[in-house]
Amino acid sequence: VTWCNYVSSATIGSLCGKGLDMDALRDMSAQVMENSTRPPDRLFVEALVLRVMESVGEQMLQCPERLSYLLFHTFQEAGGLYDLGVGTNFTIDMDKLHDGLVQMNLHTNPYTRCKMPNGKFELGLNFDDINESGIQCRQEVTKTFKEPASMMVVVDFLLCYRVPIMLKLYCLTISGYIYLGSSQG
Repeated sequence: VTWCNYVSSATIGSLCGKGLDMDALRDMSAQVMENSTRPPDRLFVEALVLRVMESVGEQMLQCPERLSYLLFHTFQEAGGLYDLGVGTNFTIDMDKLHDGLVQMNLHTNPYTRCKMPNGKFELGLNFDDINESGIQCRQEVTKTFKEPASMMVVVDFLLCYRVPIMLKLYCLTISGYIYLGSSQG
């Protein structure tokens, strides 16, 4: 639901704005939020499809946005969330589900380039890249984030941990103030 809401609120020029019907996304999100009009057996089947995707995908559980993207397409290929009264076949494409894991198996170092099976020299993938490919509605998983190198690692560390660092500095300042005011300093 949150993936559908997030993607449907994207601007037209974003990666998600290309190739996806925003009205279909909003409609699917509304249907999932309001389940009172949908039959319970259909809800069970949808939950079962998700569980099968999670079980078969194993490591893809680390990438919920990519799973949501693939689940949306699985439902769309099966005719959406509407119960048409006839049997519905849900097809899970294993190649799409495991896209990225094969690339991770070949090359995971995000700082060096390696020749991949597609013939391109690419940086190594990680789960963040796979997940981000789902957020950006990419058909195939690609490298989406360039990790910081050299001095930028320090800057990135300070930006990510600025709140705990400031709390420790405040505690150090207060403890120093108390120590100096206790006539022992």
